[in-house]
Amino acid sequence: MDDIVKFITSHQFIVGLCVFAAILLLFLLFKKLIKFALLLILILIVFVGYLSFKEPGKMPKSLSETMRSAKETTRSVVEKGRGAYDGVKGVFKKVADKLVTKDIDKQLEPDKKPPGEK
Repeated sequence: MDDIVKFITSHQFIVGLCVFAAILLLFLLFKKLIKFALLLILILIVFVGYLSFKEPGKMPKSLSETMRSAKETTRSVVEKGRGAYDGVKGVFKKVADKLVTKDIDKQLEPDKKPPGEK
């Protein structure tokens, strides 16, 4: 730890360049991610517009109906995920309890050798 502090205090210019490069890299990465997200949103808008133009009868009648169906679908997926998580958690707890109990029992068992023997 002392070596790191000595390096930072003696090479401030290099550390400054590294921090600048890291900030620049993060900026460029987020810039690309924001452009990608905007492109996906644009594609989604064009796709929904195409569907509403081609088959207006199949499109939902209102935005509230769409939001309600999305909310119900999300709720059911979350409930399924919770069920799977609870199942895995139960299995993990059983296995962990068995392993911990075996290890503790081994540690707590007295030596079976008579005293004085090594």
